Amino acid sequence: MNQFNVILEALIHWVTYGFEAVIFSYFASYFLLNLVLLVLSFWYCRKYSQNTLTHPIDFEAVENLKDLIPAVTLIVPAYNEERVIAHSIHSLLALHYSRLEVVVVNDGSKDGTLDELIRSFSLRKSEVQSSAGLTTQPVKAIYTSTIEPRVVVVDKVNGGKADAINAGINFSQAAYFIGMDADSLFEPEAVSHALRLVLEDPEHVVAVGGVVRGINGSIVDGGRIRRPNLLLNFWVIIQVIEYLRSFLAGRTAWSLVNGLLIIPGAFGLFQKAAVIAAGGYATDTVTEDFELVLRMHRYAREKGLDWRIHLAPDAVCWTELPDSRRVLASQRKRWHEGLLQTLMVHRKMLFNWRYGVVGMVALPYELLYEAGGPVVEILGIVLMPVLFLLGWVNDTAFVVFAALAFFAGVLFSLTSVLIDQIYFPRYHFPRDAILLLAFSMIECFGYRQIYLWWRLKATWNFLFGTVVWRVSERTGFATRAEG
Repeated sequence: MNQFNVILEALIHWVTYGFEAVIFSYFASYFLLNLVLLVLSFWYCRKYSQNTLTHPIDFEAVENLKDLIPAVTLIVPAYNEERVIAHSIHSLLALHYSRLEVVVVNDGSKDGTLDELIRSFSLRKSEVQSSAGLTTQPVKAIYTSTIEPRVVVVDKVNGGKADAINAGINFSQAAYFIGMDADSLFEPEAVSHALRLVLEDPEHVVAVGGVVRGINGSIVDGGRIRRPNLLLNFWVIIQVIEYLRSFLAGRTAWSLVNGLLIIPGAFGLFQKAAVIAAGGYATDTVTEDFELVLRMHRYAREKGLDWRIHLAPDAVCWTELPDSRRVLASQRKRWHEGLLQTLMVHRKMLFNWRYGVVGMVALPYELLYEAGGPVVEILGIVLMPVLFLLGWVNDTAFVVFAALAFFAGVLFSLTSVLIDQIYFPRYHFPRDAILLLAFSMIECFGYRQIYLWWRLKATWNFLFGTVVWRVSERTGFATRAEG
């Protein structure tokens, strides 16, 4: 019996030691990698900000050189957007970029979206021909406006957002297009800011992502954000911090090393020819934006093309964020399921030197820390305190684990808010800035664990359930005059 106890104790010791080593290695490597991304992001944002200050866009000159700047098509997929569609199109036409075309794709709406477009823009049926050959659901009719020649409406059978954007690409005339949401609002200079990176290197830059910010609580007038303002809502403020961390302390760094994998569906500028060559948007995934960018990286490496995909931190799109726990949970589960879907489709790229930074660094990061994060982190959060209470983990080890698991997240969130306030301020100081800083310090105590649980459920559903598109409910935002 004594020998059995000795063997059992030795086994428990080695299992505990192994678990402790794995958990510590995971959190330590996650911390170090994110620290590197944070440093690169800070450098990128500082350099980008200095460049825009020393070489600002002369918008008046841009307007006078229309023939020298590329045309851009704004593709607006619309499904049951009767209430906002006309207002949204008018705001797009007022952007500070003259060579714009707006292609609205009525994706089988069941309300009066098409009727509202016909009425607002005096549409008539047209014989506009497809300029590309992407496969989509059947197109019923093409309309052009008799009062606004820049507006084209594609009426088609419902096929989802990806299918609608593919249809918009087919009937767009410009060399570049921007995929967006029908209820998003662009800042007046957003298109010019995104296109700046293309014009600096037109031979290689094939896509530029903008930055998405939450419109909730802001004053909107005439299709413009007149006064950005944080809505005093826990779920909204937490998302604002997440977006700042994702864009300004993550994607900017990946952009610097050409490892950017995600361009937001609400604001992505693409070279039309490059997207067509890569096959257009996939309709069998719930995160078509992520899948397209990854497929473009894959296509470029396999064809020996030096394509670059960047992020413009001053190209801003405002959109409504979920303001309730239920709607946010549904959105985040969809995102995580889409991540797993896309990793499965492009698993060939993982740890493959042929795909450069994307295959050897960016995709493994997504696999280990995003896809695998919920399982490892929940195991650590649950089991490490138990092992500590049982005396199987020493005090120093537990303190280091707690610091890596909780306070690292606080550090990254705080730094993201500071980068935003220093280089690309949109929220008002001191009220909004103080709120963001305060919520950055409490995010890891409660919300982080809830978010892990949502992602764990999404993993289970991906493995054993059915992945479907979840519609993100929106309450809409009121257009008000500034008082």
